[in-house]
Amino acid sequence: MVLHSSPILPPAFPTHLRELALQDAVAWSYYLSLPGAVEHTSWGDVSVEALRRQIVDPAHTTRCRRWAILDSDDQLLGTVGLNDIDMEHHRAELAYDLSPAHQGRGLATEAARAVIAWAHTALGCVRIQATVLDSNLRSIAVLERVGMQREGLLRSYRHVRGQPRDFWMYARTHPQLHGGQGDDRAAP
Repeated sequence: MVLHSSPILPPAFPTHLRELALQDAVAWSYYLSLPGAVEHTSWGDVSVEALRRQIVDPAHTTRCRRWAILDSDDQLLGTVGLNDIDMEHHRAELAYDLSPAHQGRGLATEAARAVIAWAHTALGCVRIQATVLDSNLRSIAVLERVGMQREGLLRSYRHVRGQPRDFWMYARTHPQLHGGQGDDRAAP
């Protein structure tokens, strides 16, 4: 696994990625607490302390990678990354979030596209998957724009704010790494 490289966003976007750091927890917590940020997600505790614990968790360094999406002034706009990286089975789960003020501008799509490409090349992942709450239409659109295919509905997959909720499973496989059997209809 290549630990010291990072995905790169297209130059047309006035944003860049860097490893998520402890100092990001305050801004991350702030925007995740805003109306419109987590209503259609499974986020639970978005306190500064909970996010700091997530950033420094030792499992985070080997099984997860998360980058801050920053503007030209290094202000946090969102995060993007991979959870549940499984090198034995060459797969990982895509995750992202954006401040409500920066949604609808293509940032999540470009960041997700960059992370998928990075996971295929730097990590050798064959499969990148994502689960999305069935009511999260914006995130579903992002996943479809980056070439992920809907694989099925996971009934009562996670409890969200105390209620069992359904999630869609999406995935994209790399055709060259999957013996030519992957989905190559929307190259990164």
